[in-house]
Amino acid sequence: MPSTDGQDKLFHKKTYIMKRIFLSALPMIALATMLWTTAGAQDKTRDPGEDDDWSMSNFADNPGLWSAVIHGDKVRIEFGGMHWSSTATFDLSELGTLPTGKPGAFTVRRDAGTVTFNGSFDGNRGHGTYAFEQDAGFRSYLAQEGFSDVSDNLMIHLYFTNINKAWFGYVRQNGYTGITMGELKRLATRDMNQEHLAKYIDVFKKDNYGHVSLDMIVRLCDHGATPTFINRIRDLGYTDLSLETAVRLVDHGVNADFIEDMKKAGQKNLSLNEAIELRDHGVSVEYIHGLADAGYPNVTPQEARELVDHGVQADFIKEMRELGFKDMSLDDARRLVDHGVSVDFVKRMQDKGLKNLSLNEYIRLRDGGM
Repeated sequence: MPSTDGQDKLFHKKTYIMKRIFLSALPMIALATMLWTTAGAQDKTRDPGEDDDWSMSNFADNPGLWSAVIHGDKVRIEFGGMHWSSTATFDLSELGTLPTGKPGAFTVRRDAGTVTFNGSFDGNRGHGTYAFEQDAGFRSYLAQEGFSDVSDNLMIHLYFTNINKAWFGYVRQNGYTGITMGELKRLATRDMNQEHLAKYIDVFKKDNYGHVSLDMIVRLCDHGATPTFINRIRDLGYTDLSLETAVRLVDHGVNADFIEDMKKAGQKNLSLNEAIELRDHGVSVEYIHGLADAGYPNVTPQEARELVDHGVQADFIKEMRELGFKDMSLDDARRLVDHGVSVDFVKRMQDKGLKNLSLNEYIRLRDGGM
């Protein structure tokens, strides 16, 4: 079942990372069909503050093409030109009455400007052409806020993210004054509208993180440490979770499900650093369960890491115990694997009559080339 984190990202993190696309068919397709084929798409990650030849300024090429898919109360719209494409998600309510069955027009108006769509919908899918027009009044407002040289590219990002006049009031109320142009660009390109930003700020207030810098908010967003992620980790008892640690957890692939499952498997006092080390060393929840089934229910994180690092499988331990080595320690299991003593080797030696040997004697036999 998808995690809340996944759902949060799906609908609230609009993707504005451009893609270089080599088109398999260059001519403009007639409005009646309004489809284009892309091939050899290559993602390119950039500093969102940069304006370059593949940036969102391509969106201003009027008219451009759009295609849309409605998912519940959201609409995912792909905008495209001759050599680029970009996708954004809108609330269905923003689109108003949609033209169905025959071509028509509808608009999505925000403080930064207006997109006029021409085309039609058939069921939950639509396509057509669009044109974008900036709002001169909002440009004047930005100048009053200290942003007197806003690029066309940034205006489009402000439109998509829906950074509006109310947004500026909200950030001021929460202590963020003197925002730089670079900070505004980074927030706009990360979909930090008021709704998204408020989720972070609410967590910071609730959990006493104090005044968190905009740079840290951007860092959390870039690494996927969402407010939901932070809340879930803290709800597991890690109330001293730092924001840097939250970033480290995400970077190392440790989520709340992994920690919760490890705790259920017996790692009740697992620290966050230990959780990171377990994940880094490839210790899975299934492996911990396997050790418990083999007779070792109270393995420490360090023991589990060392066993995995030495290639000791849980089945190996279980089968060795079934051969009569009930008192075998985990150190013994590691030494056996290090010396190449397998279950099959022990069985063959026992078949030859060497049944009452100690583990050390089996190791000496193996080391001696037996």
